[in-house]
Amino acid sequence: MKKKLLVAIAAITCLAFILFQFGFNTVQTVNRSKSWEWEESPLSENANTYFWDHFHFGHYDSIPAILEGLTKAYLDNPNDFQTVLHLGFTHFWAIADRQQLEKIPASLIDHAVLAQKYLGEAYRMNPEDTRILSFLSAAKIIVGDLSEDDKLVTEGYFNGLKSIRDWKDFGEFSLAYTLSQVPHTDPNFKKALQWMRNTTERCYCSELDPPSEACKKAIARKVDNPKGLGRNRIVPNSWVAPHNIEGYFMSYGDLLVKSGNWEQAIRIYELAKYAPDYENWPYRDVLERRIRDAQLNVGLFRQPIVQGTIVGLDAAVMVQTSIACRACHQMSPQDLNSTYATFDRKKYLDQAYYFMDAA
Repeated sequence: MKKKLLVAIAAITCLAFILFQFGFNTVQTVNRSKSWEWEESPLSENANTYFWDHFHFGHYDSIPAILEGLTKAYLDNPNDFQTVLHLGFTHFWAIADRQQLEKIPASLIDHAVLAQKYLGEAYRMNPEDTRILSFLSAAKIIVGDLSEDDKLVTEGYFNGLKSIRDWKDFGEFSLAYTLSQVPHTDPNFKKALQWMRNTTERCYCSELDPPSEACKKAIARKVDNPKGLGRNRIVPNSWVAPHNIEGYFMSYGDLLVKSGNWEQAIRIYELAKYAPDYENWPYRDVLERRIRDAQLNVGLFRQPIVQGTIVGLDAAVMVQTSIACRACHQMSPQDLNSTYATFDRKKYLDQAYYFMDAA
């Protein structure tokens, strides 16, 4: 009897291990396999350049033209990695910044579905870049939520946890940003708060109550070549995200406001002002209003938003507004004409930028 029990326990343990490995480490995608190529054709180069130009200016109304160009390039060569990745990002941008629309159409869900498809393809091409998995995780959660598919939501969440294990700094922020829109009483909201705290302590400083002078100096440090930082490239501002620091601290402050800790939120909001490019940030006025209204916004940020409704820029946490992407990625005229006037996109976004070592 004892022998049978030991065998049963061993079998259950083995099954549990298999389920753990499958649930936590397996990433399902629409495409089951995908090869990749790096060389851009004239068609794909034009499409990718057009994407970056309009994405950096926050030209949401250019999305149909961006998608048309990228899709033509995709049909010409479906294995062009940059084209596939940018198709996924553009569809994701369409759903993320939907509050720029005067009216949100029901068909907008198609962008979420296609973001899941193309980001899945890009991940098959480059599974070592955890940033892609983080976006894919968010796309699955969005599609699962809209289609009432709890299993897909769970799958997306597990993919997000995998992204944290693979690249903690980017993965924790990404999943926390996605989950910042759940009710403040949800256990996952508390996890999101902790993940943001963890990321801030690792990437900027650990002395946050209140922020120390060393913390402010770390934020103010200008990094001329973020790519040279390896995986820490996600910490400073860069050509890809010209106002990464400002957007990060505004989103973290929003979570703290929603949690009820509006006094600490003000201190976190204030850290955005130490970013080296803060004076060029297009959304300084939004931050100032959040600082001024932090206590009042506790109740406002907790209000549920009915699917398909338009909300004001000051009426919700950042991820639910029209600047969900733009807060970090939009360039100002000063950025374009001064900071990045001589920037070489192709030299910076080379193969090594995306296809990093697994370490």
